[in-house]
Amino acid sequence: MNKILDFDPNQWAQVSKAEQIRTVANRIVEMNIDITEGYNNWRNIAFGISLELGEEGRSIFHDISRFNAGYKYEECDKLYSNCIKRLHDTTNHEGITIRSFFSYAKEAGIDIKVAPSHDNVAGNGNVASLANPAKGANMANLAIAPNASTAANGISAESVVEHEVAETIPLPTFSEKVIGYLPDILKEVLFLGKTITEKDMLVLAALAVLSGAFPEVFAIYDNMKVFTNLYVFNVAKAASGKGRTTSCLKLVSLIEQEVREANKQEMDDYQQELADIRAMGKKASGMPLPKEPPYRSLLIPANCSSTAIYQALHDNHDQGITFETEADSLANTLKSDYGNFSDGLRKGFHHEDINYRRRKENEHVEIHNPKWTVYLTGTPGQVANLIPSAENGLFSRFLFMLVDIPAKWHNVFSKSTRTIDEEMEAIGKRVYDIHLLLKKKEGGIEFHLTEEQEGKFNDFFNKLVEEYKDMLGRDFVANIYRMGLSAYRIAMILSITRLEGSTSLPECIICKDEDLECALIIADTLMQHAARIFSTLLPNKEGDNATGIRLSPKSEKLFAALPASFTRQMVLAAAQKLGIAKRTAEKYVGEYVSKYNLCKRVDNGKYEKVDTTENQAETVAH
Repeated sequence: MNKILDFDPNQWAQVSKAEQIRTVANRIVEMNIDITEGYNNWRNIAFGISLELGEEGRSIFHDISRFNAGYKYEECDKLYSNCIKRLHDTTNHEGITIRSFFSYAKEAGIDIKVAPSHDNVAGNGNVASLANPAKGANMANLAIAPNASTAANGISAESVVEHEVAETIPLPTFSEKVIGYLPDILKEVLFLGKTITEKDMLVLAALAVLSGAFPEVFAIYDNMKVFTNLYVFNVAKAASGKGRTTSCLKLVSLIEQEVREANKQEMDDYQQELADIRAMGKKASGMPLPKEPPYRSLLIPANCSSTAIYQALHDNHDQGITFETEADSLANTLKSDYGNFSDGLRKGFHHEDINYRRRKENEHVEIHNPKWTVYLTGTPGQVANLIPSAENGLFSRFLFMLVDIPAKWHNVFSKSTRTIDEEMEAIGKRVYDIHLLLKKKEGGIEFHLTEEQEGKFNDFFNKLVEEYKDMLGRDFVANIYRMGLSAYRIAMILSITRLEGSTSLPECIICKDEDLECALIIADTLMQHAARIFSTLLPNKEGDNATGIRLSPKSEKLFAALPASFTRQMVLAAAQKLGIAKRTAEKYVGEYVSKYNLCKRVDNGKYEKVDTTENQAETVAH
């Protein structure tokens, strides 16, 4: 490879686009890094390279594809050939340019700065071709395509991707807002986090784990009997600290130990009964053998077949917690048994009966009223692997937290006398006491809101629906409907933990005002996270190819007409002057917030521009 000189911005114009691509591709090969994860990513790279290099880019595309474990030469070659055929058909790749290639490379940690080589300065911009293909892209992976806008000719690789990989507007956090409302158990979990974001992650993970610990508590929500169980997806890049949330499993370690000890006792009784029968010899002839008890565990792994997951759920009295730090484990299970498992996962959220057949025993099994908790952590690339589109029903069932922690070293030498696992274990003993208290109530115990709280709850979510339906469309409204149920469940969990120290149970659990307030704050925060993922990580429709981020002329005019701080009413007034329809204007605002990171939402119907001058110059410039 040609020698790379010290970077000088003034030299960029001397570097041909072809050399930029080849140089960055060579670095990818040298570092053995896969930037093709996700079919849409892979396809966008193929379109971008074919647009710039045509047939000459085929070998380069193979070279950077081969690091994906699912690479097949024939599939890779076919995709590139299709891109070549469509070079003059912009409808098939509108908004997709070489910008995507540079963006993915930079995101993967590749240095995309390319100074002119000595050869190039002399007039020869060619670089030797890359190695022959070996292994690469996976057709089965689903899309997560970053925003990419059309690149102007002559712009460098670095500047091509500058605004699209720039730091996004930080999403809101909730820890600092709820610290005064949290019950003691969750307040102590919060204090174990080192940063605001880590505190958020720990509290959300703790809520998820605790949601699977109290099956005795129920409520009536929208004329349906519901329990506390949550579905949570913590989305963060590698090395962002999401792995620390596994310590939250210690909150239910004593409950899990109780389940296993009871299971061991069942197995001991079975073995003893079986031994007694065998000891009888011929006298036992014709006597039915005892049935072996199933293995029970509160914790259900995701890295097994759907039938095994259902079996574990059924054997543990239709309840369980799936806690998985690699979301792909569940995604792969879903894909391998898609028709059955996806349906079961959706039903589990609403406690709907799940039916399945055990082939070995040829037995039809029913899971009645499942109480299933699912907590996942994963990278942005794993979101679409599990959830193929925003229209997929799984998306609206999950509470999403999108984490983007800056890459910084932190002090790894804690002065604490106990590890985070030990701290969680200590808190878990208090959780276990609540569990024992709830077990005393036969038939369960019901949770209620007061009439005043019901009014506040309904008003809150009515405003959310009105705000988001025009901003992000009706497809997103399903998220608000199910967010309502999740927020209600969070209020239930908070109120349950306040039973700590009680020696007797009330007839029913009445929600505290602070628990409802806390639940609504968390819901409002996570709704903004879901909106960001909805707008940026997932296509609105399966197979949607749109990845461009250029503002339309009308959208640009509306944005320019808005002050630094504005309200929904001000948007509508400005839109009317510009001749922009109400629904269109509100859609634009949704894009400013969730897609382009031009604004942030500070309250219902209230917004602020972020770095107005800089962002406006970078994003709306044509």
